Amino acid sequence: MDWTSAIIALIGGLALFLFGMKLLSDGLQNIAGEKLRKVLEKITNNPIKGVFVGASLTALIQSSSITTVTLVGLLNAGLITLRQAVGVILGAEIGTTITAQILAFKIGTMFFPLIALGVILQFSKKTKYNDIGKVILGFGILFLGMYTMSSSMGPLKESAMVVEMLASFGKTPILGVFAGALLTGIIQSSSATTGLVIAMGIENAITLQSAIAIILGANIGTCVTVMIASIGSSLSAKRAALSHFLFNTIGVCLFFPFIVPFGNLVSLTASDIPRQIANAHLIFNISMTIIMLPLIGLLVWLTKKIVPGKEVKVERGTKYIDERLIRTPALALEQSRKEVVRMGKIAESMLKDCKKALFEDDRKMVSYIKNKEKSVDEIDDLIEEYLIKISKKHLTDAQKRKLAGLTHIISDIERVSDHINNIGERIELKNNRKLKFSKPATKELKKMFKVADESYKKSIKLLNSGDQNLYKIVMDLEMEADYLENSLEERHLERLKKGTCKPEAGPLFLDMIRNLERITDHAHNIAYSVKLDF
Repeated sequence: MDWTSAIIALIGGLALFLFGMKLLSDGLQNIAGEKLRKVLEKITNNPIKGVFVGASLTALIQSSSITTVTLVGLLNAGLITLRQAVGVILGAEIGTTITAQILAFKIGTMFFPLIALGVILQFSKKTKYNDIGKVILGFGILFLGMYTMSSSMGPLKESAMVVEMLASFGKTPILGVFAGALLTGIIQSSSATTGLVIAMGIENAITLQSAIAIILGANIGTCVTVMIASIGSSLSAKRAALSHFLFNTIGVCLFFPFIVPFGNLVSLTASDIPRQIANAHLIFNISMTIIMLPLIGLLVWLTKKIVPGKEVKVERGTKYIDERLIRTPALALEQSRKEVVRMGKIAESMLKDCKKALFEDDRKMVSYIKNKEKSVDEIDDLIEEYLIKISKKHLTDAQKRKLAGLTHIISDIERVSDHINNIGERIELKNNRKLKFSKPATKELKKMFKVADESYKKSIKLLNSGDQNLYKIVMDLEMEADYLENSLEERHLERLKKGTCKPEAGPLFLDMIRNLERITDHAHNIAYSVKLDF
């Protein structure tokens, strides 16, 4: 094999390794992905528990990136706190070292039976066996990639240029750190970088000190995936991505001055270089977790200093309803009404976020709208289940009417949140396409927003206070919205004819107007249900 063929084989082996990692990770996530999400949602504020959860789940799904990206999603949805997430991130760094330990085993050509078995299971009609087959096939292709990479090292280790470059990583470790960070950032897999270094070790094409430098850099490069996932996310999600970067960067800075004695220590843990490389990866991450675990509070503080701002907490679950109150329907219904009011106010805050996103160009509000819409959906389901349980008790006619009214109202509030979310999506589309509304169109939208906002607020206030005087106001605002919808559509067509408005912005403008009008319809329904059933 000549030098060019060796490079091609190396690239092909790396591609096989990455593909195997993806199959393995996808299969394991299909098997345990839902459990991953549920376990992460239930994490307590105990950082030690978070570390164990992060290490276990990452070892299970063979990807610290998936664990950390999932954390970003949960933070973005307001399901966990930044402090909880940091503990799991520390553990995930330990969990990801399991891949390196597996790769250090000399399995020869055992990957062929694994690939064959994996392919056979892929033909199964049962999803469970398909996923197991994907895991086995992933392992097989991963080891095939390792074998191909290590086989390609023969000619490369004879190359004076390659030998000189790898030697420079040993003499000047900072170059190795940069190389490891750059490679990992490009391929977005620290496991692949570690696998490549271990493949070099199998062929004795790299020294332990050079390998350690590259692995240290890979720990920084692996943060790229999470940084990308945090773009456009909530403040907490951005802070989690930064804490991941800070943790690894601080670790590299602490270990870098002692890279030679660290290499000497690691050389005592095994006789062969591949295992020494895997152990170096493991020792580094365990040591950093032990060091940083008592300093989680300091890491969170530093993260908040670098990324300042006030976190917007999304309310999740119920606050007022209690299963024990169902035995007393009158009390249970009153608590349900309070919960519905709370649900209504969350949707009310969504409308406020919508106005900020559209008229103040506050783009982060769109993500808040999406998260609050999910919260409203969850509360809707929980209240509905609670009301069904109440309906099975002995109720008076008045209580039956109140229960029916609340059932209709939660449906209307949920639809209001859907319409607001629709508007948020149109705002996001408008921003992505870099479209602008004309001044007359913006002025008209503000007017429609004002009517919809006032109408909905009054309906929730009526539900909360029972002030029947508000009913007529809601009815009048709903009629005004109907008139505005028709007149604004006509004016929009006139502006299109005159060329005042851009045609591509027209559908978004009309969609927003129509969704705002639908909000007033639901506000009318809420007010009517209160008047009729309370």
